Amino acid sequence: MLALTAGLAPAQAATPSPDGSGGRHKSNAELLAEEACSVPADHDPAIIVVVQRVARSYDANAKVTLAAFEAGWVESHMHNLPCGDKDSLGVYQQRPSYGWGTPEQILDPVYAATQFITRAIDSDRRNPGFTAGQLAQSVQRSAFPDRYDQSEGKARAMMAEASRLAGMWGGSPTDFDGDGKDDVVTFTQNAAADVYAARSTGTAFSGTTVKWNDFFGLGGETPTTGDFNGDGKDDVVTFTHGSLADVYVGLSNGSSFGGGAKWHDFFAPRHEVTAAGDFNGDGKDDIVAFTHDAAGDAFVALSNGSSFGAGVKWHDFLAPNGEFPAVADVNGDGKDDIVVFTQGTRGDVFVSLSTGSGFGPAQLAHEFFAPGAEQPRVGDVNGDGKDDLVTFTSNADRDVYVALSNGSTFGPGVKWNDSFAPAGEFPYVGDFDGDGKADIVTFTKNASADVYVGLSTGSSFGAGAKWHDLFGLPGETAL
Repeated sequence: MLALTAGLAPAQAATPSPDGSGGRHKSNAELLAEEACSVPADHDPAIIVVVQRVARSYDANAKVTLAAFEAGWVESHMHNLPCGDKDSLGVYQQRPSYGWGTPEQILDPVYAATQFITRAIDSDRRNPGFTAGQLAQSVQRSAFPDRYDQSEGKARAMMAEASRLAGMWGGSPTDFDGDGKDDVVTFTQNAAADVYAARSTGTAFSGTTVKWNDFFGLGGETPTTGDFNGDGKDDVVTFTHGSLADVYVGLSNGSSFGGGAKWHDFFAPRHEVTAAGDFNGDGKDDIVAFTHDAAGDAFVALSNGSSFGAGVKWHDFLAPNGEFPAVADVNGDGKDDIVVFTQGTRGDVFVSLSTGSGFGPAQLAHEFFAPGAEQPRVGDVNGDGKDDLVTFTSNADRDVYVALSNGSTFGPGVKWNDSFAPAGEFPYVGDFDGDGKADIVTFTKNASADVYVGLSTGSSFGAGAKWHDLFGLPGETAL
């Protein structure tokens, strides 16, 4: 990594120019009409996820993160461009001739974002009064410095989308002490990287939150849960992404998670959506990565109880850009399958059943469920051994709808609760009272950090009752 100094070279050269800009950096918005470098009209979802994860990995503050998104939009419309003004390349149009790295490095979005964000963090420390656009300008040295702050609206929209795309948790088991009742866990994902758990008593989550690990699931990583060694107690796993792309597991002993042990040394390096599930039915949860791009590949690494095997492609088109993948045993055969919510205006739901060594062809299982930006989840809400669909409208209506599985398709969406998980909260599912039926939980994610649970009767969810009054603070990942 290049040294961070006050005299950093701009992303493009400052050489004499006949356009009156003094040769200072020109954004690709201007280059469209004068260079043979085509810039797409809208952003690449994969790139915004990479930038968001890199920003979190450096614990970048909100202003630095906004600067990264403003600059990425102005320079390339958040695309990894193989061209640009002079020898400029990539998301941030960085120049090899000015010491930003080799062309190969600059065309690695993780590297490019790292170069921008580390410099912006340094500039923010030296210039705390700068706006996000001024921070971007201090790194990019553009001939048109106002254009960064002018892109704030688009940048914030991309940030919101990136947070959603990077945090697609459709459901995962959380019974950390093996007593048959799901618990709750939160990853602080900050410099401390603590992990706290609160056990279920069947009527509440234990009043005192307990630290179960003091360094796991750093910022920019994707943590989730599953029983990876098959001992009946759910563990934690984290995907580091980036150039290392390691996968670490912290095994549960019933009262804490062990130190993170590397179970895989290269899995989900970029913008992939990751999840866990028992795909071969051997009682040990495995991991899956969806490339979440135009290719739509799905890779699985099976657990042997102490590590994950090589990543193997189990499907060549599942959950492309913008769709929401989840893991569920929808036919009750003991092997977890893949459920894909297309969301948006379509609202289709597709299922790809596991054969134990691959995922079968995707079949349409519902024609309209969890449309728009609703928050879909999966779980066995009626206790028949087959996982069902749940969606939270997360708007002023605060409705919760369920579509029950019959083993091959899902029935009509039925309202099971009419006031749960308003906008801004994070809802999830789990069997919190141990009766074999999945319930719903929501983390308010505000200053009060309350946790509410709605128990399943098998045909509806009861009213939300407060089960914890301080858990899952803003910025944390709570499951």
